[in-house]
Amino acid sequence: MEEMTFTELQQRMQLEKKQERNAKYASRSAEDIYNTFKGLKSNWSVVVDYDLVVVMDKTYIKATATAFSKEKNVESVAFAELSPVPILKTRNGDLKQMTEPQWTGAVQSYAGKYALQSLFAIGDQDVDQFEMSEDGLQKNQTHNPQPHQNQQPQAQPQQQPQNNQQPNFISNEQHDLIMQQLNELALLSGRDFDTVGNYYLQKYKLNNFHELLVPGLEIVVNDIQGEINKRRGN
Repeated sequence: MEEMTFTELQQRMQLEKKQERNAKYASRSAEDIYNTFKGLKSNWSVVVDYDLVVVMDKTYIKATATAFSKEKNVESVAFAELSPVPILKTRNGDLKQMTEPQWTGAVQSYAGKYALQSLFAIGDQDVDQFEMSEDGLQKNQTHNPQPHQNQQPQAQPQQQPQNNQQPNFISNEQHDLIMQQLNELALLSGRDFDTVGNYYLQKYKLNNFHELLVPGLEIVVNDIQGEINKRRGN
């Protein structure tokens, strides 16, 4: 058994994503993280506990990942919404629906993965390498092309606020709405939350969604919801 500090453990846990057979993108799962951790044979133990929580009439699976040794306990929490079982549209146009146990397991695994990634500070190197398209997520060039005129509606108004006015940024509740949508879209598409979120941040030229002004909220929300609806086959 190798003795290491928690910081050293985090450094050793920076596993790369891998591309499964027939998959178009690379990813990592909760099982991948567990297997990497077990392979280290360290003085640390890790457990993930799950709970159901209800917030504003919505049910979430709460995953709490805990790493502990004789001297220290460290934990991280992640949430995933347990929404109704989606109907997904396959590439050939067929409709497919999971059973409720399958969907619950997928949501639980998703929450667990992000709790573990947060616990071990596992970063993503490829958040800039894809685009959304009508038939799914495609890889993109690492540079940012110049936008063409009328190519994309702007989420931010063109004029700047007067010096004596405060920018009208979205509220925390409106920010949470976007986070919930991104969480659902990531789960439906099989992409990491950070990857999907980064796409929309780049698309609307934001550093984070707290920078979004209220006039642009409807544009962003409708854009994400439209992609969710396509994934659900609506």
